[in-house]
Amino acid sequence: MIDGTRLEGRIRVERDGTVTAFSGKVEFGQGIRTGFAQIVADEIDVPIERVTVILADTARTPPDRGTFGSHSTEQEGPALRRAAAFARRQLIERASAKLNVPADRLRTEEGVVRDGDGRALAYAELVAEGPLTGAIPDDVPLLPRERWRYMGKPRPALEAVDIVAGRARYAADVRLEGMLRGALVRPPVRGSKVRNVDDAAAKAMPGVVAVVREGDLVGVLAEREDQARAAADAVDVDWDLPATAAGETVVLPLHEDKGIDAALAEGATRIERTYVCPPIANAPIGPSAAVADVRADGATIYGSTHRPFALREAAAKRLGLPPEKVRFILTLGSGTYGRSSSFDAPMEAAVLSKNVGRPVLLQWSRAEEFEWSPSRPEAVLEASVALDASGAIAAWRYDEHTNVHTSTGFDPAYGGESSGRNAVPPYRIPHAQVTLYVEPTPLRTANFRSLAASENVFAIESLMDELAHESGQDPLAFRLRHLDDERLRRVLERVAERAQWGTPRGERRGVGIACTSYHGTKVAEAAEVEVSPSGAVRLLRLWAVIDPGSVVNPDGVRNQVEGGMQQSASWTLFEELRHRGARVLTSAWDQYRIATFRDAPLAIDVEVAPDPAAPSSGVGEPGAVPAAAAIANAVFAACGARVRELPLLPERVRSASPAR
Repeated sequence: MIDGTRLEGRIRVERDGTVTAFSGKVEFGQGIRTGFAQIVADEIDVPIERVTVILADTARTPPDRGTFGSHSTEQEGPALRRAAAFARRQLIERASAKLNVPADRLRTEEGVVRDGDGRALAYAELVAEGPLTGAIPDDVPLLPRERWRYMGKPRPALEAVDIVAGRARYAADVRLEGMLRGALVRPPVRGSKVRNVDDAAAKAMPGVVAVVREGDLVGVLAEREDQARAAADAVDVDWDLPATAAGETVVLPLHEDKGIDAALAEGATRIERTYVCPPIANAPIGPSAAVADVRADGATIYGSTHRPFALREAAAKRLGLPPEKVRFILTLGSGTYGRSSSFDAPMEAAVLSKNVGRPVLLQWSRAEEFEWSPSRPEAVLEASVALDASGAIAAWRYDEHTNVHTSTGFDPAYGGESSGRNAVPPYRIPHAQVTLYVEPTPLRTANFRSLAASENVFAIESLMDELAHESGQDPLAFRLRHLDDERLRRVLERVAERAQWGTPRGERRGVGIACTSYHGTKVAEAAEVEVSPSGAVRLLRLWAVIDPGSVVNPDGVRNQVEGGMQQSASWTLFEELRHRGARVLTSAWDQYRIATFRDAPLAIDVEVAPDPAAPSSGVGEPGAVPAAAAIANAVFAACGARVRELPLLPERVRSASPAR
């Protein structure tokens, strides 16, 4: 196992003077490979073109718990920076011995150590005697900000050109000698058990190599994918369907002040509201895929997952191999953001490969992706709030009813951190009670971008708007009145300025606003919409101001926020996964609408407003969080329709519109 506390586990200066950095984190579009390269290039003092970042290869990178929660730069950035600084210090010490010059008289510059007399030693020369090694100290001196060339400056994603040019390597692009194609026989509903398998017809079909049954997994292996799928359709499986157990609700208090009942009863104004968010699909543009090569002495798996080391452990257990004999190699994933926290395709490919003794590529179909992958849980969010005589919030009771938000199930040890994320509002409230109810569901639910934060902030920020209007206050002023977080105040005031808050927009046009603090990142957003008489909502403009603490790559921050806002706009306006009990009814794009180019806003304006004194706090998810509330609030501003159930379908807008 690679030791991430030692230099050789983090940074390697190659014999040609290039630098390789290692991290167990996963790149799936959030830009961490580029950000890590910027950090390492600056701290070890080489041109960024000479830095290679290896991610999530369990045979080459330090172990990591997983990539989620917008924590990658916050967690790994400081570790890589210290490692690069320690490597630079060792290079200076080696140069000091070779040049017979005190180390404090030497400095680095673009991969070279120089003294004051014009002498220089390239890094390549200094590592010729052996690799850099040693335990990385916590207090290694870092280069000052004025020496930075890359950190804090815009930088295109390192993968961008290859992705656009079609050279990027995804799991479905991996080709191994002797590789077969796999297809699974899916049961009617999740949790079904195999009673009997009749595979005679499938085995007789052209190209079929084997039909595999292991436990309740039934699959076909063939020379071509079309042969495998046709044969899978020909396998006759007798299934035992699962009993429809109701399950139990887990109740978890997230925040509870004393005197909540009295404060609610004594309020001058009291409102009760319920907000509803449906289940939605991860809907990656490219369905899940993986390649597995399982041999008697070890296994190699190619794919995409948020948790490569946990996948290795699970695969080792399933395959009966020691964990060190299983290697997971990261390939690019297409539109994951939570989907690949589940190990579906990699584990299925591994089981098929083990049974046939040859490499296997397993590619899910679009129907499988809709029907069998985990969805974002539905949520019913109930609030009862009282205002005092001055119009300030006096009491706040909020009940979140949702399902499990992680692929590993609900763990009370984490205190509702996933299913209850952002349920506690960021405002000053003297009496608040927030309770999480994790409800059973027949659907398969798991991680989704921001976990429960998007749903909770939709309800909280819609409610803040309703409270403002109910008491005759401006929604922006009402929020500011209750905010003590100066960084959040700053981004909220700034986004209002950029969106020209308070400026009349014209007939059936309106602007809405929302904000939140997500894992230390402060973000405020505004949306402008136009609502037709039929109730159709046209998104015109989006604005965001974000403060994620110290920023490594401003361009990467903007990319993430723009993408998050557009994705959130899609599920706000269009998306809903339809099901009947445990059966998902959606199986194709024509049954599940997502935003296309014609639905994109005319403009998305993102201002990165960092606080250099604060640590980096992540940007992969925050941009997606306030958008739904900003859009819903804009709809109300445009036509007076307060829609509390997503998506904002025309019929819901019409139904909520005041009589004209």
